[in-house]
Amino acid sequence: MTRRTALMAAGALACAGESGAKGTALRITAPADVFLDYGLFLAGRDIADIRSFDGPYARRDVMELAVLVREIRRQLPGMATEFVPIDSYQRALLELRAGRISALGTTVWRSDLEALGQDVIPSPALLQKGEFVVGLFTGPLNTRAKRARSLAELRTLTAVSNSDWSVDWQTLQGLGFRVVNDVKTWRQMVLSVARGRADVLLAPFPNREDLLLEAEGVSLHPINNVALALQGSRHMAAANTPEGQAIAAKVFPALAAMAGKGQLQRAYQECGFIHQRTAKWPVLNA
Repeated sequence: MTRRTALMAAGALACAGESGAKGTALRITAPADVFLDYGLFLAGRDIADIRSFDGPYARRDVMELAVLVREIRRQLPGMATEFVPIDSYQRALLELRAGRISALGTTVWRSDLEALGQDVIPSPALLQKGEFVVGLFTGPLNTRAKRARSLAELRTLTAVSNSDWSVDWQTLQGLGFRVVNDVKTWRQMVLSVARGRADVLLAPFPNREDLLLEAEGVSLHPINNVALALQGSRHMAAANTPEGQAIAAKVFPALAAMAGKGQLQRAYQECGFIHQRTAKWPVLNA
């Protein structure tokens, strides 16, 4: 399956078996690359049959989308699902608050949802405070960044992030990075580091043994033995609309039950977000 056809395949699979559904579809948003890799992850499989979340194209946000869609199929079997790609984090939150989106397809920070008030309904936490551990990634030829280990050395580097990603931004500011460049898309961040305009970016550790971050046609390398904890809990969220309320009433309790049974933690391990190779790396801001 090509990346061009993956999004169409993902959308078709999300709506499979729903031709008799009545009423408005549940509109789920995520960045376009998440939908693309979701389709490639499924590789023709029915989402209802997915029991593990490892393998090619598995990563945290793809796994979260897959779990959400699977539970929608189980808990709201009469509802059709429509995928709405939105790359901007801030715009996705605004569309959710406006009720034009039924639910977010991946988790976001609790603090960002609290800023939206009663127009959105958070799920129980899928990741608790301190569980979102990430690395610092740099270009393959950036030897100065690769040699950095201490906070004092890291602070001399130029970081890149998105100020709309409030927790990421606050983490870098709190660590005392001298320069943090503000860009608005993941693609811009990756290319900024790859082209040497910035030294490092924050990202979860990839689900691969060499820990290389492959994105936008380039490879970024982790700074070895450096991990950071983004402070805050992560939640799904639904709009305060009839469609969103249905997700909050039926799907969110199912996600909470999965968390209580340890099934979500296992899914985060299977997709590589909780990475065995980095589990003992020191967390500099723990």
